[in-house]
Amino acid sequence: MKLSEICAVLEKYKCNSFTEKVVLGLTHDSRKVKEGYIFVAIKGYKSDGHDFISMAIEKGAIAVVAEKGVDYVINVPQIVVPNARRALSLLSEYFYGYPSSKMTIVGITGTNGKTTTSFFTKSIIESSGNKAGLIGTIYYQLGSRIIPANETTPESVDIQSHLSDMLNNNIRYAVIEASSHALSQHRLDGVHFRSAVFTNLSAEHLDYHENIKNYREEKIKLMRGLDENASAVLNADHTSSKYFAKSTVAQIVWYGIKDTSAHVRAEIINMGVNGTRFLLISPWGKEVIHLKLTGNHNVYNALAAATTGFCLGFDMEIIRKGLESLNNVPGRLEKLDYGQDFHVLIDYAHTHDALQVVLETLRGIAARRIILVFGCGGDRDKGKRAKMGHIAEKYSDLFWITNDNPRSEDPLNIIREIQRGIKRDSCYKVQLDRKVAIEEALLEAKKGDVVVIAGKGHERCQILKDKSIPFDDCEVVKQVLSGTMVSQN
Repeated sequence: MKLSEICAVLEKYKCNSFTEKVVLGLTHDSRKVKEGYIFVAIKGYKSDGHDFISMAIEKGAIAVVAEKGVDYVINVPQIVVPNARRALSLLSEYFYGYPSSKMTIVGITGTNGKTTTSFFTKSIIESSGNKAGLIGTIYYQLGSRIIPANETTPESVDIQSHLSDMLNNNIRYAVIEASSHALSQHRLDGVHFRSAVFTNLSAEHLDYHENIKNYREEKIKLMRGLDENASAVLNADHTSSKYFAKSTVAQIVWYGIKDTSAHVRAEIINMGVNGTRFLLISPWGKEVIHLKLTGNHNVYNALAAATTGFCLGFDMEIIRKGLESLNNVPGRLEKLDYGQDFHVLIDYAHTHDALQVVLETLRGIAARRIILVFGCGGDRDKGKRAKMGHIAEKYSDLFWITNDNPRSEDPLNIIREIQRGIKRDSCYKVQLDRKVAIEEALLEAKKGDVVVIAGKGHERCQILKDKSIPFDDCEVVKQVLSGTMVSQN
């Protein structure tokens, strides 16, 4: 592929020192530059790609795309653009041959429920006999190849590369979690979505978006990008859905539990720690569904996936099979059983809204006490900390406040801010060491209790001030309970 060909897809650019070159790849990461690559300099939060242009050229970059030219670069084409992220999206889409145009892509956005909805949706597609790829918070699955996720929605060049790999593996369906950061930063600009789902909206990432209106507007971009042949799958029970409905020309299909006018609805029959049974009602028929996941929120997630499945042309039997075959989602009310006589659940809930949903669900079905372990992440949404303390106090019988991912902040300061939402007489403990906090909570549990370890879910490391260390809530539980069970025998 020639440099002049790939540059032609850019909307606006100015080129300095142009020389025709053969393009073998492109990247925004100077560490990944190889001979024949285009390096796209992106200004990030902690570093600026423009500072690594020399390094990229030394490693073999044959051209640089940047938002400003640099005087010290000679004999290498500098392509100056107004927005480097937008340019990266356009270049990536072209370089990889517009893969999404040859696939059926489902996008899922919202504050909570994206991951579980994506797993349900993928399960439905696979129940139809088709293969499906996945790009989301936990991992990126490209056929038999699974890549641990560093972020919910990767950069545009990675998305296009992953979609291309899926096509090469005869995968024609893909499910993508669309984060607000990704939509804001043009990472999904080059993806053609056949269907898009909105789950719900509550305050999150306000350290980046500043207010919830801005946050909502970024989410809406997913619906705004749909064409008239696509489907917009919206939550009829959420007030923000009206803004999404007004912003799209796609065919709107509603799902819900409370709103009886929704196209796809659920009537919950019964619910317990080990699962949920509900009646799925739709224009395509009715069916009793036995979910292995518990909670109203998971019924909403299942409804969103079912509605998407109907929009993609799958029948009720495939929908039922897909929903019922999903055993669990890593770190999403994930049940851990090592022979103990109480329940242990790992959940990713790291906002006050998500924590409330989880604890409210368990409050309604728990036979005895709810014991909670949680913390709050550093350098993120400080306004939610006291609210999470209040939620913990309101819905649990005993809780531990501990470290989450403190990042650059002092962990004790984070805990103090959590404590502002708690009354003095509440039954809780502070234990900075997360492993010790989990161990103490598990040793406190009695028969029939429910222990919830919240905040990190599927994560396999803990982010400290100057390093990341291996840390897995599930592994800690396994070590404690396996040791306890052995000692009891």
